[in-house]
Amino acid sequence: MTPAEFAAKVKSLEDDVDGGAWLRSVSRKVGEEAKGIAEREASADLGGDPKFSGWAPTLDTKFMVRDDGRTMIFSPTRSSAGPWTTATVGRNQGNASGFAGPGLNSRTGTAAFTKRGNVRRRKARRWNGRTEGKGTGDRVAARVEKVAPDLIDAEMGKRLRKTFR
Repeated sequence: MTPAEFAAKVKSLEDDVDGGAWLRSVSRKVGEEAKGIAEREASADLGGDPKFSGWAPTLDTKFMVRDDGRTMIFSPTRSSAGPWTTATVGRNQGNASGFAGPGLNSRTGTAAFTKRGNVRRRKARRWNGRTEGKGTGDRVAARVEKVAPDLIDAEMGKRLRKTFR
Protein backbone atom coordinates (compact mmCIF):
# COMPACT_ATOMS: atom_id res chain seq x y z
CA MET A 1 0.00 0.00 0.00
CA THR A 2 1.42 3.33 -1.02
CA PRO A 3 1.40 6.34 1.28
CA ALA A 4 -1.22 8.01 -0.94
CA GLU A 5 -3.55 4.97 -0.71
CA PHE A 6 -3.03 4.85 3.06
CA ALA A 7 -3.80 8.57 3.35
CA ALA A 8 -6.99 8.11 1.29
CA LYS A 9 -8.13 5.27 3.58
CA VAL A 10 -7.40 7.34 6.68
CA LYS A 11 -9.32 10.28 5.18
CA SER A 12 -12.38 8.11 4.41
CA LEU A 13 -12.28 6.67 7.93
CA GLU A 14 -11.97 10.15 9.40
CA ASP A 15 -14.95 11.42 7.37
CA ASP A 16 -17.12 8.52 8.51
CA VAL A 17 -16.17 8.83 12.18
CA ASP A 18 -16.53 12.61 12.17
CA GLY A 19 -20.24 12.95 11.38
CA GLY A 20 -20.64 10.50 8.51
CA ALA A 21 -23.27 7.88 7.81
CA TRP A 22 -21.28 5.28 9.76
CA LEU A 23 -21.43 7.36 12.94
CA ARG A 24 -25.20 7.83 12.55
CA SER A 25 -25.66 4.07 12.11
CA VAL A 26 -23.60 3.36 15.24
CA SER A 27 -25.68 5.89 17.19
CA ARG A 28 -28.83 4.12 15.98
CA LYS A 29 -27.42 0.77 17.14
CA VAL A 30 -26.72 2.26 20.57
CA GLY A 31 -30.26 3.66 20.66
CA GLU A 32 -31.79 0.28 19.76
CA GLU A 33 -29.70 -1.43 22.42
CA ALA A 34 -30.79 1.20 24.97
CA LYS A 35 -34.45 0.55 24.09
CA GLY A 36 -33.88 -3.18 24.66
CA ILE A 37 -32.23 -2.55 28.01
CA ALA A 38 -35.10 -0.29 29.07
CA GLU A 39 -37.72 -2.87 28.10
CA ARG A 40 -35.91 -5.69 29.93
CA GLU A 41 -35.46 -3.62 33.11
CA ALA A 42 -39.09 -2.42 33.09
CA SER A 43 -40.35 -5.96 32.50
CA ALA A 44 -38.23 -7.30 35.34
CA ASP A 45 -39.56 -4.70 37.79
CA LEU A 46 -43.21 -4.82 36.74
CA GLY A 47 -43.89 -8.53 36.64
CA GLY A 48 -43.03 -9.77 33.17
CA ASP A 49 -44.24 -7.04 30.85
CA PRO A 50 -43.22 -3.36 30.68
CA LYS A 51 -46.56 -2.10 31.98
CA PHE A 52 -48.25 -1.43 35.30
CA SER A 53 -51.32 -3.61 35.69
CA GLY A 54 -54.43 -1.55 35.13
CA TRP A 55 -52.58 1.28 33.42
CA ALA A 56 -52.99 1.90 29.72
CA PRO A 57 -49.51 3.09 28.67
CA THR A 58 -46.52 0.77 28.55
CA LEU A 59 -43.11 1.95 29.62
CA ASP A 60 -41.92 2.85 26.12
CA THR A 61 -38.80 4.73 25.17
CA LYS A 62 -37.60 6.61 22.12
CA PHE A 63 -34.29 7.81 20.81
CA MET A 64 -33.32 10.48 18.34
CA VAL A 65 -30.00 10.75 16.52
CA ARG A 66 -28.96 14.29 15.62
CA ASP A 67 -27.87 15.05 12.05
CA ASP A 68 -24.15 14.85 12.74
CA GLY A 69 -24.53 11.46 14.45
CA ARG A 70 -22.54 12.54 17.50
CA THR A 71 -25.58 13.03 19.71
CA MET A 72 -28.21 10.44 20.55
CA ILE A 73 -31.07 11.51 22.84
CA PHE A 74 -32.76 8.68 24.74
CA SER A 75 -35.95 9.35 26.72
CA PRO A 76 -39.38 7.97 27.58
CA THR A 77 -42.20 8.62 25.14
CA ARG A 78 -44.64 11.37 26.03
CA SER A 79 -47.36 8.93 27.11
CA SER A 80 -45.00 6.81 29.22
CA ALA A 81 -43.16 9.59 31.07
CA GLY A 82 -45.53 9.34 34.06
CA PRO A 83 -45.26 5.55 34.42
CA TRP A 84 -41.45 5.76 34.12
CA THR A 85 -41.39 8.35 36.91
CA THR A 86 -43.65 6.17 39.07
CA ALA A 87 -41.47 3.10 38.44
CA THR A 88 -38.36 5.07 39.36
CA VAL A 89 -39.41 7.15 42.39
CA GLY A 90 -42.85 5.82 43.37
CA ARG A 91 -45.99 7.83 43.98
CA ASN A 92 -47.57 9.81 46.81
CA GLN A 93 -44.36 9.89 48.83
CA GLY A 94 -45.66 12.72 51.00
CA ASN A 95 -45.53 16.45 50.44
CA ALA A 96 -46.95 15.84 46.97
CA SER A 97 -48.40 19.33 46.52
CA GLY A 98 -50.07 19.14 49.92
CA PHE A 99 -51.93 15.92 49.12
CA ALA A 100 -51.65 13.55 52.07
CA GLY A 101 -54.40 10.98 51.52
CA PRO A 102 -58.11 10.55 52.05
CA GLY A 103 -59.43 13.09 54.49
CA LEU A 104 -56.06 13.99 55.94
CA ASN A 105 -55.12 17.55 56.62
CA SER A 106 -51.80 18.20 54.89
CA ARG A 107 -50.79 20.76 57.52
CA THR A 108 -51.51 18.76 60.69
CA GLY A 109 -51.51 15.19 59.33
CA THR A 110 -54.75 14.35 61.15
CA ALA A 111 -58.10 13.37 59.69
CA ALA A 112 -60.90 15.88 59.26
CA PHE A 113 -64.37 14.74 60.23
CA THR A 114 -67.88 15.79 59.23
CA LYS A 115 -70.62 16.60 61.79
CA ARG A 116 -71.79 12.98 61.59
CA GLY A 117 -68.33 11.68 62.45
CA ASN A 118 -67.38 10.40 58.98
CA VAL A 119 -63.95 11.08 57.54
CA ARG A 120 -64.13 14.13 55.29
CA ARG A 121 -62.93 13.20 51.85
CA ARG A 122 -61.62 15.50 49.20
CA LYS A 123 -63.35 15.29 45.86
CA ALA A 124 -60.53 16.78 43.78
CA ARG A 125 -58.14 13.80 43.73
CA ARG A 126 -58.68 10.13 44.28
CA TRP A 127 -56.32 8.36 46.64
CA ASN A 128 -54.60 5.59 44.75
CA GLY A 129 -52.17 4.44 47.38
CA ARG A 130 -48.53 4.98 48.14
CA THR A 131 -45.85 3.01 46.33
CA GLU A 132 -42.11 2.83 46.77
CA GLY A 133 -40.00 3.50 43.72
CA LYS A 134 -37.99 0.66 42.23
CA GLY A 135 -35.27 2.84 40.69
CA THR A 136 -36.03 1.46 37.22
CA GLY A 137 -35.05 4.56 35.24
CA ASP A 138 -31.84 5.03 37.21
CA ARG A 139 -30.79 1.42 36.55
CA VAL A 140 -31.57 1.79 32.84
CA ALA A 141 -29.41 4.93 32.60
CA ALA A 142 -26.53 3.24 34.42
CA ARG A 143 -26.67 0.13 32.19
CA VAL A 144 -26.85 2.20 28.99
CA GLU A 145 -23.86 4.27 30.09
CA LYS A 146 -21.95 1.06 30.79
CA VAL A 147 -22.88 -0.75 27.54
CA ALA A 148 -22.67 2.13 25.03
CA PRO A 149 -18.85 2.58 25.02
CA ASP A 150 -18.30 -1.16 24.53
CA LEU A 151 -20.74 -1.20 21.62
CA ILE A 152 -19.08 1.83 20.02
CA ASP A 153 -15.62 0.25 20.48
CA ALA A 154 -16.78 -2.98 18.83
CA GLU A 155 -18.23 -1.10 15.87
CA MET A 156 -15.06 0.98 15.55
CA GLY A 157 -12.97 -2.19 15.53
CA LYS A 158 -15.12 -3.60 12.70
CA ARG A 159 -14.74 -0.36 10.76
CA LEU A 160 -10.95 -0.31 11.24
CA ARG A 161 -10.59 -3.92 10.11
CA LYS A 162 -12.76 -3.25 7.06
CA THR A 163 -10.79 -0.13 6.12
CA PHE A 164 -7.26 -1.48 6.50
CA ARG A 165 -7.55 -4.99 5.03
